[in-house]
Amino acid sequence: MKKKLGLISILGTIGLAVIVFTLFNNNKITADIPSASSFAPTFKDWSIYFSEKMDPDSFTPDIVQVTDKDGNTVPIELVWNESKTILTLHSPVDGYQLNQDYKISVSSSAKTAKGSNLSEAFTHRFTAVDELPKINDKEQLVTLLKERMEKKEKERNLFSMQNEASDMDGAADDSAVTTESSGNDTSETNVQVAGIDEGDQVKTDGNFIYFARDTDIIIASTEIENSTIVSHIEEKNFFPNEIYLHNDLLISIGYSNEPIRDLKETKEPEERITEDIAIYPPIYSSQTAVHIYDISDRKKPKHVREISFEGSYNSSRLMDGYLYLIANERPPYRILEEEETEVRPFVKDSAVSTEGIPVDFEDMYFFPESQDETFMILASVNLNDLEKEASVDTYLGASNEIYMSKEHLYVAVRNYDSDNTSNASDTELMIWNPQAANTKITQFKVDQGQITYNSSTVVNGTLINQFAMDEQKDTFRVATTKGSAWDDDKPSTNNLYTFDLNLNPLGSVEGLAEGERIYSVRFMEDTAFMVTFKEIDPLFVIDLKEPTQPKVLGELKIPGFSNYLHPLDENHLIGFGQNTKLEENPHGSEPIVRSDGLKISVFDVTDLTNPIEKYSEVIGQGFSYTELNHNHKALYKHPNRNLFGFPATLFETTMVKRGDMTYEDQKLLFEGALLYEISPDSGITFQDNITHQEQMKEYPDWESEIKRIVSIGDQIYTISFDKIKVYDVDRKSVLEQIELPRMQRHY
Repeated sequence: MKKKLGLISILGTIGLAVIVFTLFNNNKITADIPSASSFAPTFKDWSIYFSEKMDPDSFTPDIVQVTDKDGNTVPIELVWNESKTILTLHSPVDGYQLNQDYKISVSSSAKTAKGSNLSEAFTHRFTAVDELPKINDKEQLVTLLKERMEKKEKERNLFSMQNEASDMDGAADDSAVTTESSGNDTSETNVQVAGIDEGDQVKTDGNFIYFARDTDIIIASTEIENSTIVSHIEEKNFFPNEIYLHNDLLISIGYSNEPIRDLKETKEPEERITEDIAIYPPIYSSQTAVHIYDISDRKKPKHVREISFEGSYNSSRLMDGYLYLIANERPPYRILEEEETEVRPFVKDSAVSTEGIPVDFEDMYFFPESQDETFMILASVNLNDLEKEASVDTYLGASNEIYMSKEHLYVAVRNYDSDNTSNASDTELMIWNPQAANTKITQFKVDQGQITYNSSTVVNGTLINQFAMDEQKDTFRVATTKGSAWDDDKPSTNNLYTFDLNLNPLGSVEGLAEGERIYSVRFMEDTAFMVTFKEIDPLFVIDLKEPTQPKVLGELKIPGFSNYLHPLDENHLIGFGQNTKLEENPHGSEPIVRSDGLKISVFDVTDLTNPIEKYSEVIGQGFSYTELNHNHKALYKHPNRNLFGFPATLFETTMVKRGDMTYEDQKLLFEGALLYEISPDSGITFQDNITHQEQMKEYPDWESEIKRIVSIGDQIYTISFDKIKVYDVDRKSVLEQIELPRMQRHY
């Protein structure tokens, strides 16, 4: 028995070695259409991604072609990207014929730039359709879910195995203009697109401050020398996350743990729920809720409307009196084993019903090219007509980053797909490659609350956050990082792509800052500013005046990096981020990069070919941090002065000796709000700091951590969970303090 076990162990070791060798030594030269669909719009442009730089001259009409069901060749235009790794097949002038079948084929005789052939021929079949396919019934929905869940489960298992062998680089930082208020002397939420509001913890209309505190909402008067709490909204089973103001309405978006479907729907025996609760959590535990209050009388807010739906809240926007919401809902695996269970997400809208009902199949669609089993829920609410039912559509395919212009909503979804070709074996389908990671971007038209699918595309690499996307005039622009910054064999690169407003590709700049990744992006008119980082911070200036030929105009390299870029004026940018220092690496040749305080930079981009860091300020040391570095809404800007502020926690680095050991330690210096005057002429000037902490201990009191800063006239209000302080800008002193009621936890 021991010999048999030993043999099994040896064979297992050999098998694991073969798998690892296959994973990290897959040198096949492949062609792929990421997340390829078997359905496509009649004017679809297909982009074929190659694993190596190709030789365009080898792509003759016999090598690459599109044919119809009768084998006839369809006339197409071939367009290569700059690095010759992506070939786009533009659709025929009159489009593909509706409901007809087609085949894309690339012969294995296609050659790389080095003269090698493709490892195997590539083919992809598709049917031309007029619009996004609908989900017709439960049978089709369950079939789609089962297919996608099985594929995802294989990829998750492989991803877990690969993670044990290698550490992968990821970028999920969340890194702006302002929003609606009652007067031009009132500060506003820092948003990406002027005229399109974004939800936040705090809003002000000039007379009152509204503060969502996780479990309740505080409304406080801003009367000078008489600031006080005027009302306090608490609702059991509702946890507000963000709020909006619209006329005399307060809109709160949050999480509800009160089920909107009948729990009997689960058909689960009571004893199973009791015994397996730790292993099998209740079905549909994640629910997004919108509570709307009439605040015409601020002292007596009145709950007038509620919309709830199953799914985790992603993001929202408010434009022209319409609230747009995006959420994701992933059905539990076991739900497919229960034939009687309703798979569709449930929605409850108090304008039409007191009970939750499943989304109608008429409002359910699927992206054929996606393998995601998640429901993306898109909803809109007409805030000017609270009697009108909310519009709710679902799409089988998730959402990650969201960008909204005046006419379009863009949803970006990261796809860490496995390398695959049409003829790949099951083993090859399971080879996960960070270089193959891409992002699908779906565009919806928005018009007076109507959200309509328009187009989609796939770009190489992944997005840092919403600021990686932008729409200007008739062009959509997006910046991505391809690959991992820590992969020495295939180092990461950074790219910028341009598209028309039907998401047809126009141009690109690829291969920037090899071995680094994007930390922040800002589009200003016809110019893009991109910060990448690994050891130093290059700021790239990219000219987008000609969308078909974007080009790098200038580059600046400085220590540290900017997580968020904010326009100061047309010739200057403010960078908020981290200062860094390089230390000798005792275990390798590359130095160790360490955070060493916060950093503010003012970049002079008057000469786009020669960007300059005109001013800089380092704040604190070590692991000092600010929410602004991952949430642009934490930035305060005075409406009439060059006065900026943000919450921060500052540390200093000290050397501690314990016995024979000496090491660095972090000592808390300050937690609160920092105020700076920032101008192109005088630079960065510290004005003051405000704290709500009674004393600086080893760790700050979380209830006294400042969350937001707003201002009305020259009075600044700093807001934490336990108090609001009123600060006079000219006197540089605190005028008064409002104590807030202690938050009650509801479970």
